[in-house]
Amino acid sequence: MKVQVIALRWKWLFLYPEQGIASLNFLQIPQDTSIHFEITSDAPMNSFWIPELGGQIYAMAGMRSQLYLIANKAGEYRGSSANISGKGFSSMTFQTIASSEEDFEKWVQTVKNSPKSLNAAEYNKLLEPSEYNPPAFYVLKEKNLFDNTIMKYMKP
Repeated sequence: MKVQVIALRWKWLFLYPEQGIASLNFLQIPQDTSIHFEITSDAPMNSFWIPELGGQIYAMAGMRSQLYLIANKAGEYRGSSANISGKGFSSMTFQTIASSEEDFEKWVQTVKNSPKSLNAAEYNKLLEPSEYNPPAFYVLKEKNLFDNTIMKYMKP
C-alpha cells in the first residue's frame, strides 16, 4: 500500500492516493501490510520517523525519499520529526494507528465522508507555519499534489 508523506512547517500531511483521502498529523495503516512511503518536504529539511516500526529517513524539498515499513501487530505508535527544523520542531508529531484491515477500511470510509476537501486552496492554508495542529481528515481532490510539490522545486 502506498502512503505519500509531505513534511510541512511543523506538521505532517499523509496522502493515500489509492484511497482518495488525506490526513494531517494522523496515520492509519492496516497491520501485516507492507507500507510504501514516498516522502518529501514543502518546508525546511526534515526527517520522518516512527521509532517502533523502523528507521528514519530524510524529507527534503524537491526529492522523493522512499521507506517501507510494516506493523506486525495492531497498536498505537508515535511518529515524529527526527530533525530540528525550527521553533515548532517539538510539536511535529503524529499518531500512527495500526489496525485490522477491516478497521482500516472503516476508517477510510469515514474519512471519505469528511466535509473537508484537500484542494489547492486548502493545501496553501496548510503551508502556513503552525504548531500543535490537531489531526484533520480530508477527501483528496488534488490527485497530483505529491508530485506537484516535488516539481515546484525543480528548475525548468
